[in-house]
Amino acid sequence: MALYNCLDRSTIEGLTRRFGIGDITDISVIDGGYENTSYSVETISGRYVLTICDQQSLMEVTNLANLLVYLTDHGIRTSRVVVPPKKPIVILHNEKPVMLKHYIDGDIVTDLTGNLLDQVAEEMARLHEIAAHSYLPKSFPYGRSYFSEVIDSNLDHAYIDWLSEKNSYLQQRIPQHLPKTLIHGDVFLDNMIVQGHQLIAIIDFEQACHYYRGFDLGMAIIGVCRDRKGISFEKAGRFIRGYQKEITLQPIEQETLKAFAVYAAVATSFWHFRHHHLRRPEPRLYDKHVEMQTLADIISKYPDSRFSELFAEEKTATIADMSTSDKEVREQPGETL
Repeated sequence: MALYNCLDRSTIEGLTRRFGIGDITDISVIDGGYENTSYSVETISGRYVLTICDQQSLMEVTNLANLLVYLTDHGIRTSRVVVPPKKPIVILHNEKPVMLKHYIDGDIVTDLTGNLLDQVAEEMARLHEIAAHSYLPKSFPYGRSYFSEVIDSNLDHAYIDWLSEKNSYLQQRIPQHLPKTLIHGDVFLDNMIVQGHQLIAIIDFEQACHYYRGFDLGMAIIGVCRDRKGISFEKAGRFIRGYQKEITLQPIEQETLKAFAVYAAVATSFWHFRHHHLRRPEPRLYDKHVEMQTLADIISKYPDSRFSELFAEEKTATIADMSTSDKEVREQPGETL
């Protein structure tokens, strides 16, 4: 992690005092994050995360803080923002927005299986049922509308032709008038906090926006349903079944799921390429985009039937469950009618 803002103890104490959490007993730097600096702060009242947002405006961070409060109020398991005794919800330090959240105790795992996949899918569906506030962006922060930043750049790199080709592929396969909702936009394993077999929270809503529901599902498939060869269709099938316990996808969304999985991988590769080649050039990270670029190519080559079968499996599983339930009802003792 790049430590953009190295703060001394007295500065941190001064900032946290404004949130009214009491005297600090311990401070440590939290690793991780490309664009923020975070500190773990402990007081008698509990443990917190103090974040200095180095690359976001005050309005962006304020909107994020308000979104997290909104999601918490609607029962979504995510970061809980500490609201200061006196507004505003986000304060400034050296022109940088600062936010305080409750620390979430748990683990980040390298694989999601079984019941945890079900929980993530169902939580995402509940998220998608919540109305999107007007302050949310209407486009994904590194979606197709931003690809021109790389395609039209002066860089001499084979990735540019590849991105242009994939952009055309997506344009042909994703209709404009698909259902949109409040999406997370970054559904990867490192944004899931678990304890044992229990999902505790989905964190990092910095990319949240009002965008295609199918895109969030595509992102989840590349983020939590992968194996060493590409997509684990066993995991993807379970994820879809869990999701459709809450929301039934429209036929057009089922048909475009493969395209959205490709889109999610292309967009993630684009973010890395743009960030490490254009915005913050870093030679040692020049190839950071390759993993998702390769995954996008792998998904593109899957037969469309591999994705349509996910929904066939979902219907088969439902019928099997109904048959089992009918059998259990028949075998239960009771009065003869």
